[in-house]
Amino acid sequence: MSILSKVVGAPFICKVYLDFNGFLTALSGAENQNFYNSKGNQYTWKPLHIGLKTVSFSDKEKTASAGSSYEQQLKVTFANTDSLRTDRIEKIKSTKFVRIELSNGQSIVMGRNDYFQNKPLEVTYASDEVKTTITFKTVSIFPIGLLEINDVSSFVDFLIPTIQPNNLITI
Repeated sequence: MSILSKVVGAPFICKVYLDFNGFLTALSGAENQNFYNSKGNQYTWKPLHIGLKTVSFSDKEKTASAGSSYEQQLKVTFANTDSLRTDRIEKIKSTKFVRIELSNGQSIVMGRNDYFQNKPLEVTYASDEVKTTITFKTVSIFPIGLLEINDVSSFVDFLIPTIQPNNLITI
């Protein structure tokens, strides 16, 4: 596909995952958009419940004399009329990275604002008597990139087999 070809389809956000302690690595090379894309482990992501019409994402460029910066923002709205409201908000505020899964199978990631993350996500919230809106915001030196997930499930299955081998002696 040529870089100037027509982009087919208009994907929408179908899932959001939060990472509280993981690590992302920048991918290099033209096929990986020269350090814009990231690689991360699949086992550090925790799903965040969303409604399809209660989530929005934007990526905006700001130009200054030092060059361009990019502000990425994700807003998620959910009901807040339960007893876990405060704990949920405090846990969400400790988010390190946000993974946004799109309907076309791609994932984009927020939080890696430089080659390595050198400033945490800014997480704020606003509530009323019915709903809470969480806003994840970061300012980066590059536009949003794609996320490549390391699938280590076969390695974990090797370490922790689900069936017992025939030659294993049990006592």
